[in-house]
Amino acid sequence: MILIVVYLVLVVLGEVIAFFVGQIFDSFVPSTWSMLFAMGLFFGVLWAAWPLAVVVTEKWVAPRPAAS
Repeated sequence: MILIVVYLVLVVLGEVIAFFVGQIFDSFVPSTWSMLFAMGLFFGVLWAAWPLAVVVTEKWVAPRPAAS
């Protein structure tokens, strides 16, 4: 359950950042390229957030006890 929460937090943060980066990119290039860039950022955030959420959850949120 905690993994899904971490994933959702990372996706929301990533999509907010991607939105603002896309807005900046939109002011420099034509709308066709801007749309492709925005779609790439959108799916890139979804793709990258899962492995990052796994790492964050394993290392900081729910560390495994040391074997004795």
